[in-house]
Amino acid sequence: MHVNNEECYSQPSADVLIKISENMVQNCAVAFFVIDSHHHVIHWNRACEELTGIKAADVIGTSNHWTAFYDKQRSTLSDLIIDNDLERMDDLYAVHGPSLLIPNGLHAEGWYPNVGGKKRYLIFDASPIYQQDGGLLGIVETLQDITILKQMEEEKERLNCELREALNQIKTLSGLIPICAACKKIRDDKGYWNLLENYLEKHSDAVFSHGLCPECFQEYFPEAAKAKKE
Repeated sequence: MHVNNEECYSQPSADVLIKISENMVQNCAVAFFVIDSHHHVIHWNRACEELTGIKAADVIGTSNHWTAFYDKQRSTLSDLIIDNDLERMDDLYAVHGPSLLIPNGLHAEGWYPNVGGKKRYLIFDASPIYQQDGGLLGIVETLQDITILKQMEEEKERLNCELREALNQIKTLSGLIPICAACKKIRDDKGYWNLLENYLEKHSDAVFSHGLCPECFQEYFPEAAKAKKE
């Protein structure tokens, strides 16, 4: 017997849909909060409690959402959207820009010294919620803690800088070096002829100390060489 699944499906009641929505808000793995058009917090989900260390009961109904991130009162991304005060973005956030996914949304990120008792690198994304008539209902702002990833990136960059510095300090000679067969001077890339020792000191980490080999000592100081043999 063929059963039409569409005929067996029944639309959940309004109460069930409300409960599902409430559970989604509370149990969403992404931390987020919602403020209304008057800057009052109307949602502060469980993940946001865990991340910030601030309970929903202590912030809902207030405009104190800034206390989760700053030690003195200042605007969050959500506040800037409500106030249409986007010119302040440069002053408030070192890294910021428009949302790549949500129209009229904002993105910002950076280090925060004390969020939930820890130094964290947070990514903020705020987007407006509109009523059917187009009026602004509120703003939802998500928080992502990517501290470990950022620490790894910064450590990698630090090591790369150290490596580049070390490579800059290492001077090596390679390739064909033009040298005079008679006087042993070396021609540099500008066409100038340099004493061998000067060229090597300039293009390597070698440092010369001067002395005479036995043959030269014999040639230039024969009497001293003779006395030395005796």
